[in-house]
Amino acid sequence: MKKYLTIGILSILLLSLFVVVLVLISKFKANSDFIPEFAHNVSIEKEGQQKNNEDFTWQEELAKWPSKNFTPAAEQFNLYVDVDTSDLKEKSKYYQLIVDKNDIYSVFCLKQTLKSFDVKYFLLKSSGSPEIFLDTDNKELIDEIIKELKKYKISTQAKEIWL
Repeated sequence: MKKYLTIGILSILLLSLFVVVLVLISKFKANSDFIPEFAHNVSIEKEGQQKNNEDFTWQEELAKWPSKNFTPAAEQFNLYVDVDTSDLKEKSKYYQLIVDKNDIYSVFCLKQTLKSFDVKYFLLKSSGSPEIFLDTDNKELIDEIIKELKKYKISTQAKEIWL
């Protein structure tokens, strides 16, 4: 009950405020007596100048203004363009190891072998088989890794990739 009483009182106060604002607006409509004198003189001058100078451009009109106590919006303009130069860079040669097995043991052996050869690698786990990208362009090192993986009965192939 208190909630409805509070909402009712607030709505009555809001309605009365709205009515007072409407009455004030209707009684004090903007006319020439209500406009301050300095604003009234400026508007009369502008109307007179517009009638006399209708054929001037806005630049000429701005140049004829008497007061010049303004500052430009920007004193300095810098434009920065970030150009994509990735196509101009030389591509690097990487190798992808294609593994025939996708079980936990073969992935473990693969990681340990790559760790023992101290090769940077990137392992992607996909639905089929894991994709291994090696950060090296040494073909002999790749052949040694493949021989080491054959000891664990993991057959792999190396595929050359340019990125």
